[in-house]
Amino acid sequence: MFKMPIGYVLLDGAQYNFDMFASQFETTWNCRVGPYRDGSFFGFIKDGMIVGCTLVPSPVSDPALKEAAKESVMWSEAEYCVSKHSAHLLVALDREKDPVASHSLFSKVIYSMLHQRNVTGVYFKPGLFEPAYYIKCAEALLSGKLPTELWVHINSYGFGKDGASTFFTLGMTKFGKKEFEIIETKNNFVDTYYTLKELVKSAITGEADLSSYTVSKGVNIKGETIKVKV
Repeated sequence: MFKMPIGYVLLDGAQYNFDMFASQFETTWNCRVGPYRDGSFFGFIKDGMIVGCTLVPSPVSDPALKEAAKESVMWSEAEYCVSKHSAHLLVALDREKDPVASHSLFSKVIYSMLHQRNVTGVYFKPGLFEPAYYIKCAEALLSGKLPTELWVHINSYGFGKDGASTFFTLGMTKFGKKEFEIIETKNNFVDTYYTLKELVKSAITGEADLSSYTVSKGVNIKGETIKVKV
């Protein structure tokens, strides 16, 4: 049993046009949604999965959001946008289904929500994304590809002894897989990141044979992890 995706769309005001969202979703993904409206709630069923979106007139209360903003490397305005958001959309899927199908639908929903002016960010724990970046990545779904960088967070820190860097994933367990770790590699930082990114994608799709990798106690993560040598 995997954990169904739950995310937050940050807003700079407690207003949101769900009709505009529905139109964007139907136009982009070429499918109709049968909406159910009840005040600040909007929901529909797609491929047997229930999508629920609730407008919450207050900031996201999770304290980990501020930490994610501080640690954001790719989004320079992350801390400012998080500190200024005053409302959010809580987005959740229900009814268990294949995790790839569930996360694909989740990203299609989030993508369609980001085309309004008062949207300032996306929080899919532990990842925090700038709207433009999320939109760009999610567009991969239009050509049948998977935006796994939106689903699995790759964390890293360095530089350790002799300039070595360490990487680990957060999110593989949602797909029934063990997390990955690369411990103190001296390889190029960017190249290592993209190597791990491709391994994550191939593992989620089942294309990677993980039987040859070493599994042992996690260094940065509780439980056992798959150790990757690069």
